[in-house]
Amino acid sequence: MGALAYADDIVLLAPTPSAMRRMLKICDDYANEHSIIFNAKKSKCLSAVPRKRRSLLSRGKICSFTVGGNSTDFVESFVHLGHVISSKLDDCEVIENRLCFFYRTR
Repeated sequence: MGALAYADDIVLLAPTPSAMRRMLKICDDYANEHSIIFNAKKSKCLSAVPRKRRSLLSRGKICSFTVGGNSTDFVESFVHLGHVISSKLDDCEVIENRLCFFYRTR
């Protein structure tokens, strides 16, 4: 499954940078054909790598991706539809987020 969508929110999942570029090209083509704009400023890239292979990220140059001709930012985590997605492949941020929410509502 390469794309998760809900209303106007879309998450693209790709196994390699080149696969992600192909998917973003499809998005750009669709946007041009239907006169819509994907907002690169609201778009984020996250690379999820298993702990034992994270050193590969620091050795190589981080890939860059564009949508609508503009670059997207890389992040360590982001919130999508109320769920924290983390590059660390754990749920620590989710638990922290839920605890903060719990304490605010008391």
